[in-house]
Amino acid sequence: MKVFHIDGAGMRPDGSGSGFAWVRIGTEEQRVYRVDGLTNNVAEYRALISVLKHLNHGNEARIFTDSQLVCQQFNHCWSINDPKLIRLLDRTEELIEDKDLEIDVKWIRREENVAGKLLEKH
Repeated sequence: MKVFHIDGAGMRPDGSGSGFAWVRIGTEEQRVYRVDGLTNNVAEYRALISVLKHLNHGNEARIFTDSQLVCQQFNHCWSINDPKLIRLLDRTEELIEDKDLEIDVKWIRREENVAGKLLEKH
């Protein structure tokens, strides 16, 4: 099973500085994307979607995030009111189905999130 850490950073008041990142644990694989204008929650979902796009058909992955919101919404424990986040969750579910993926999303503390440290450096 592949293991990833994901993180997203929301924009500053001027709209800049947002982005998202992921790291595959136990390998050198990692990605950092800088995209202005993202809220923190949208950036977190974009990190999750980026990992799903990277995976091959039939892969199994455990994805760790420090976003309780993304974790709980993905696992259908919390409802979603924001239409943007509903569309992003729908996109994650489409990718999982289209690629026949087995995905487990778990919450970790921010201090443990390797992707957050990567995002801070870039």
